[in-house]
Order: sequence, then structure tokens, then C-alpha cells
Amino acid sequence: MQFSDEQRRLLGVGSILSICVAILAIQIRSVLTDSWAGEPLLSASLEVAFPALLTLAVAGAAIWSLFADWPANRVLHIARWTFVAVVVAVALESWVLGVHVFLQDQTASYVTVTNTVLLGLVAGGGVGVYSARQREGQRELTQSEQRYRSLTEDVLDSSDVGLFILDSDLNVVWVNEATERYFDLERESVIGRDARTLVDEHLKHQFDQPERFAEQVTAAYDDNTGEEQFECHVVGDGDEGRWLEHSSHPIESGLYRGGRIEHYTDITERKRTNDRLEAREQTLRRLHDVLLDRSTPLEDRTDELLDLGLEMLDVEHAVFAQVSDDEVFVKSVRTEIPVDVQEGYAISIDGTYAKRVVESNELRYATHVSKEWPEFTESRSYQEYGLEYYVGVPVRVEDDLDGVLAFGDSEPREETAEWELALLDIMANSLAHELEHRRNERRREQELQETREQFESLVEDVEDYAIFRLSPDGHVESWNRGAEDIKGYSEAEIIGEHVSSFHTEEDREADRPGTLLRRAAEKGRAIDEGWRVRKDGSRFWANVVITALQDDDGELRGFLKVTRDITERREREQQIEHERERLEFMNRIIRHNLLNGMNVVDARARLLEGHVDEEMATHLGTIQARIADMIDLIETMRAFMRAIVEGKEHDPEPMALDTVLDAEMEKAADAYDHSRFEWESFPSVEVLADDLLPEVFENLLTNAVQHNDKETPVVEVRTEVTAETVAVEVRDNGPGIDEELRDAVFEKGRKGFDSPGTGFGLYLVREIIDSYGGRVEAENAPDGGAVFTVYMPRVD
Repeated sequence: MQFSDEQRRLLGVGSILSICVAILAIQIRSVLTDSWAGEPLLSASLEVAFPALLTLAVAGAAIWSLFADWPANRVLHIARWTFVAVVVAVALESWVLGVHVFLQDQTASYVTVTNTVLLGLVAGGGVGVYSARQREGQRELTQSEQRYRSLTEDVLDSSDVGLFILDSDLNVVWVNEATERYFDLERESVIGRDARTLVDEHLKHQFDQPERFAEQVTAAYDDNTGEEQFECHVVGDGDEGRWLEHSSHPIESGLYRGGRIEHYTDITERKRTNDRLEAREQTLRRLHDVLLDRSTPLEDRTDELLDLGLEMLDVEHAVFAQVSDDEVFVKSVRTEIPVDVQEGYAISIDGTYAKRVVESNELRYATHVSKEWPEFTESRSYQEYGLEYYVGVPVRVEDDLDGVLAFGDSEPREETAEWELALLDIMANSLAHELEHRRNERRREQELQETREQFESLVEDVEDYAIFRLSPDGHVESWNRGAEDIKGYSEAEIIGEHVSSFHTEEDREADRPGTLLRRAAEKGRAIDEGWRVRKDGSRFWANVVITALQDDDGELRGFLKVTRDITERREREQQIEHERERLEFMNRIIRHNLLNGMNVVDARARLLEGHVDEEMATHLGTIQARIADMIDLIETMRAFMRAIVEGKEHDPEPMALDTVLDAEMEKAADAYDHSRFEWESFPSVEVLADDLLPEVFENLLTNAVQHNDKETPVVEVRTEVTAETVAVEVRDNGPGIDEELRDAVFEKGRKGFDSPGTGFGLYLVREIIDSYGGRVEAENAPDGGAVFTVYMPRVD
């Protein structure tokens, strides 16, 4: 059965009062008994007077403890020890009385006195022990209080962390000075109060979310087993209030075991620092978004930059102005100051703070203009706008000052953060980049417009080419004079028509027009040759180039088509091809029929040698000489035909020049043993040639010997190598070239002197060297003789 504190106090006081009542009743009965026995009342009353007064005093003290609201445990403790003392005294007196009865009152009075003294001795000893223990306890308590006071006053009270200590009944045991300061409390008024009541009646009203605070704190009281931590905002403490971090945990040992300790840490500066960092991050993010948003016009982005600066610096006025000569031109303005400043205004630079920025060409700012820049107190910026705070950043475009990005406020400031100045510099640089980009775009557009106009003018006047523009789906969008001449359509007739109008019916059925457009769109260009149709239905052979036109994003804008009428060139090529086929036919006849026939005749003539008389031998020699001449002529014609016919089909290839020259020099020296050939080691270089190159040097060496009138012809061959060409010089000691024939020496059929040659050798040399991309020259040497020089392209 559980008793309340009040019931326990009543029980303790009642126990003491019952003993007092019993003692008083016995004493009163003793007085009455003595009085009835004839003893005087006064003497009987004096015998019990002191014990009665002492008993009444004890009873009065017990009653006083009840009304003094003593703790129940203390009252019960006193009652318990009172009962023990009574039991001991009763036992002692019972022993004395028993001895008296047993000895039939023969016990001496001094024995009774000694018993009483013994009782006093025991009681005094007990009181003495108790008093000594109390003094020791008091001393220890004093020391403990001193340590406690040192801990609380020197440590906990000086801490910036607010502390609540609750006992197991969740009553407030102690709070420190920080708690009093944070919650506007007095320590004496809260100690002993129920924590729930304190939270509900006082603490929660300090916060901007009172119910949420009360719910989180009391939830920890309901389940006093774990830790609790959260942030809370105290309102009304300064402009922004105070932020506290609540953390609490149960007390698991010591005097207040089962209670709870709560900490309130001031995290205002940390929160403000985090808020500043978050605001800075948001500003950077917004700046990043503004700078990268190319879809928004530059003017609108400039306004967004000004708004961003206004918010970041917390000022009233922002402006971007371009600088020209001695004036600034307002391009964008955002202001809360009631002044008449609009976009397009021109202001003398002498009346603005921007003069400082322009003169220094760097960021300038003043936190208190009238003190830091007193010379500007007469300026328009100060007189009309009243700007005490100012920061201006130069905007440089292509290394030249283009404008000023400025912010201001009518109230002075203590300082501007470095990161804010850095962001303003980034804003100015980004704005400068956009302005430079716009300037370059305008310049490119102007150049493009001029180029377009020049091109269109040029295209309009071109007559040999049809040049016109097509839409992405192939419809004609422009038309020039050449297109009208070649295709027969006027501009009014063809604009808007599809490009397939120029194709044959066969090409349209095969979707040739669409195929060419798709190829041009995929690869950038499409080239084609084929039949096209004019307005009158006639056909012409056309060379066509279709080029895809794309914008900066790679999107197809259309096509440019260039058409050339090459019908005549195609006919000439066909005629040339026909002539080439005829020459090839002649080459085969010469090679297979005529040469073979002459070889047969030569063989038969050789069979007659030694079988004819002298007269017939002379005729046989003439026949053999004429056969040799005819064979040489046929060989020359074969080389000539190869140079003309085969040279059209084969491109020159790298050939080792020294190998060819060495072979031809040795061959000539064997053939003309009465002549002297002089040469040094030829350079090891390669030239562009083919297998006809030996014919060139064979003809030049033979020509140098056959046209020589000296008894011993001398032929000298030299070479000279440059970075691009190789020159081979063939020099002889003959009579030289007749000046009347020198310019025509390379013409076909020309012969110098009375030589057995055909007159085609030098012509053949020129034709072969020309096919290599080189040239051959002839001149007379100063000391006599002819000089033929061959120039050929060198291979790196």
C-alpha cells in the first residue's frame, strides 16, 4: 500500500504525539493518585512538573513540523528514532523496577540514581556521537558546497552553454547564468519547479515555433532513456534573434540519477556564417545561370546582373553605363532612389563617381564618400542621388574601357567583403565578354552582309555559270543571269519551282535530284555530270556542284548549286578521243605491219651479201642504207606515237636520273667510237618521268654527233640540281645552230645541216619533256657549239 507525502507526515507526527499523550496521562494520574492518598497537591505537581513541560515541548515541536511542511522522510526519520529512544528508556526503567520488585524495595536509592545517570550517559553518548557525526558531515558538506560553488560559479556559470539539471521527478534542480540570460529567467524562481510546467508556461514562448519546441522537449521527458538534439530559434533577441542547439540526455548515476540534463548552445554565429555561405552559393549559382543563358537577350541579362548585385550588396542603386569621351551613357539602371535616371541618359563624367573608375581603370569603392572622397560632395552623384556608399567596376572590351558597372546606397557601410568585390569583378568581366561577343557578331554580320552583297553582285553578273540557291527541300530561291542564259528560264518563271525541273524524265523517275541533295546534305558537297533539260526541252551536258549551306548550329539552311554547260567541251573530248583512237590504229600499223615488213626486207638483203658482183653490191649497199633509215624513221614514229597516245594515259613517276644518263652515255660511246663523250658522276636524284626518258637523251646525244663537222666530235654532259628542278646540259663542239633556225629547231620536220636525220628527233624531245611538266631550251655556246638544256621537276 502506497502512502502520500502528507499521509506519511501525519503518521510520523501522530506517533510522536501518541507517546507524548501517554506520558502526560501517566503523569497526571500520578498527581491525582498522590493527592487522593493525602499528599499535598503542590508537592505531587512539582514532582512531575519538569517532565510534563518537556513532554509538552516535544508535542509542540511535532505539531510545528507538521505545519512547517517538512519533508515526509524527515518527519518519519525523527519519529523512528524517537520510538527507539523510548523503547530503550522503557527497557532500562523496566529493568530497574524489576530489580526493586525482586529485591522488595531493598535497592538503594543511589542505585536508582546510577541507573538514571547510566540512562543520561547512554543518551548523552548517543547525542555526542550524533553531534560529532553531524559536525563532520557539516564540515564535509561545507567543503562539498565550496567545491560545488567553485564548479557552478567558476565553471558552469561562466559557460556560454545554458544548463538545466532535473531530478528524477523532472523538477528543476539547478540552472546556470547562461540559461537565465537566454530565457530571461531568475534562478530562484525556477529551482524546484516542474520542468513540463516551466516549458509550457514560459520557455516555449521564447521561440518562433513554440508548439514544436514544447513537443520535442517533452517527448524526451516521456521517454527518458535516450538523447535528444535539435536547433531552435529564439525570437526578439536582437534583429535576427538567437539560434540555440538543444541537446539533452538522462542522468544515469549520482544524486540525480533518473533525472535529465539539458544543454542550450548558442549557435547564432555558426548559423549566420552558414546562412552567409548559403547566400553566397546561391548568388554564385544565380550568376552562373545568368551568364550561361544565351537564350535571353543581353539587355535582360544585364538587368538580372544589376538585380543580383543589388541583392548581394543590399543597396538601393545599380547602373551600367558606357563611357565615351567625357560622358557616360546609361544603358541599364535599377534603383529605389527617387531620381530621374533612365536608359539612354547622357551625363558628364565629371559629375559622377565613375570618374574614379575611368581614371584608374580598376575597381574603386568608398564606404563613406563624404569622408573618403570629399572632392565628390559637390558632384551630381552626391548632390542628387545622395550616395554615401559606392562601388564601381570597369568593363573592358578588347582591352579598352567600354563602361562601368556601379552600385550605391544612401547609407555608408563599414566594409565590403572581398568575395563580393570578386563577384562584381566576375560580373564585369562576363558582361565585357558578352559585349565583345556581340561586337564581333555585328562585325561578322556586317562582313557577311558585305560579302553576301559582293557575292550576289558577282553571281548576278556571271554569265558562263548558272549559280542559284535552293531551299532545304530543293526549291529555287535565287537566280542569276548565267542561269537564265543556260537554262532559258527567267527569274519570275523559275523561283519556287523544284530543282527536278532541270532533269530528264529518266533522272526524275530514278530520283536522281533527291539523291544528289541528300548526298550534299550528308557530305557537304555533291558533284555530278550528266544531261540536263532547258526550258525549250533541249538537252545540254552539265557539270554540277551542289554545296550544303549550314548555320552556326549545323542546321541545314539550303543549298548552293553551280551548273556549267560543258556540251562543247564534251564534244571536243569525244573528237580528241576519236583522233587518239585513229593514232593508236596508225601506231599498231607502223608497229606490226610496216616495221615487220622492213625487218623482213633487211633480212633478205643481208642474205644477198657475198652473192652479187661489185656493181650489184653497190646497189645492195644503197638498199641496206635506205632500209636502216626507214627502220630509224619507224622507231622515231613509234616513240612519237607513244609520247602522244600513251602519254595521255600514264602519269609521270619518280625515276632515278643517274641510272638513265649512265646507260645512255655508255650506249652512245659504243655507237660512235670516233667521238669523245665527257661526263662526271651524275647526282643521285629522282625526276618525274616515264620509260620514254631514255629516248630524250638518245636523241640529244645522237643529234650532237650527227650535226658535228669536227673530225673528232666532243660531247659534254653536265647536271645542276636545285630545290625544285634538275637541269641536264648537252654541249657539243660542232658548228652550232643556224640563228635563222634556232627558234624553230624543235618544230617537227626541221633538220640542221645535211644530216641523215628525220627532222622529228628534237620535236619528239620537246613533246616528251612537256608531258613531264618540264621544258627544253637550245642556244649556242659563246666559244662555239650548240647547248641543249633539259629542265625536269625534281622529286623530294
